[in-house]
Amino acid sequence: MVKERDLIGVQLIRRNDEISLLYEKLKIVDLTMHKGEFQYKERLEDIRILKLEIRSLRCKNNALEKTNEAVDDLRFGKRVQLVVSFSAVYIGLCVD
Repeated sequence: MVKERDLIGVQLIRRNDEISLLYEKLKIVDLTMHKGEFQYKERLEDIRILKLEIRSLRCKNNALEKTNEAVDDLRFGKRVQLVVSFSAVYIGLCVD
């Protein structure tokens, strides 16, 4: 009877040790998962900001292309200054 009790006690200690190790592994996995989720959210925010920047740059590029076409058409005098001034105002509208 005492041997059986001692054997069961040893098995209980081993199982408790196994459970402790499993809980430690679970903590590590949980922490890793939370770090990954945080980094994923950061990347999504980076993507959102870059999309806004792309939109702004495309708007500015379109304004500059229109200005370039107008300058090619007008070429001389104060008309060029008016077109350049118009482009500066237009580009300013593209900035949010």
